[in-house]
Amino acid sequence: MINFQPLRITSGWTIEWNTFMKTDPHPDDMTDFSGSSLLHAYNRNKKRAINLEWRPEKDYDGEFILRVINLEEHYNSKTQDFDLVGDWENPHYEFCSRDRLKVVSEIEELMLQIPPYEDPRILKSRGVVEDEAEGIRIKLLETKISDKVRSEILNSDHKKLQDLLLEHTDVKREDLLFLSEHGAVKGIKNKASQKLNSKPFRNQK
Repeated sequence: MINFQPLRITSGWTIEWNTFMKTDPHPDDMTDFSGSSLLHAYNRNKKRAINLEWRPEKDYDGEFILRVINLEEHYNSKTQDFDLVGDWENPHYEFCSRDRLKVVSEIEELMLQIPPYEDPRILKSRGVVEDEAEGIRIKLLETKISDKVRSEILNSDHKKLQDLLLEHTDVKREDLLFLSEHGAVKGIKNKASQKLNSKPFRNQK
């Protein structure tokens, strides 16, 4: 009989892969601690995945590594469905322990409590990236905004890009003045006006 580790699985989670056993590491038998993944579960509504590994594989001195992975929806034109693609390079959360019961508790708590992932990409429709705008958004992740990117955003008439500029640490008073008059929508104009009257910008000339 296979001695799987009992887990309380919260509604909405799908177990895609499971070799997580109710056994603890032993120097003479590490059979249950092999493979690229011991457990992989995902929640389509939350757009999160939970993945459990033992690293180094089959090494008694290793440990459990539990990660939460953000999932992006990508529209697949061949299947006319939405694939979930994990951002494995940037785990949302990581927990390491040699204690199996602590890992069990952490998995169950994450499944119950973790909030949905909010995809920051700029999309033109569900699962389809708006390439030009998304390229500009990625440039906004830099600390300093180039004059070219700043000009593209101000003249883009793109609500989300202009809102991201307003929230950026490198936003300038001239940007606020422009957007308070020429923002893509009323909400952008109002937000720019409010920032102009805030302490950091109020006394600037």
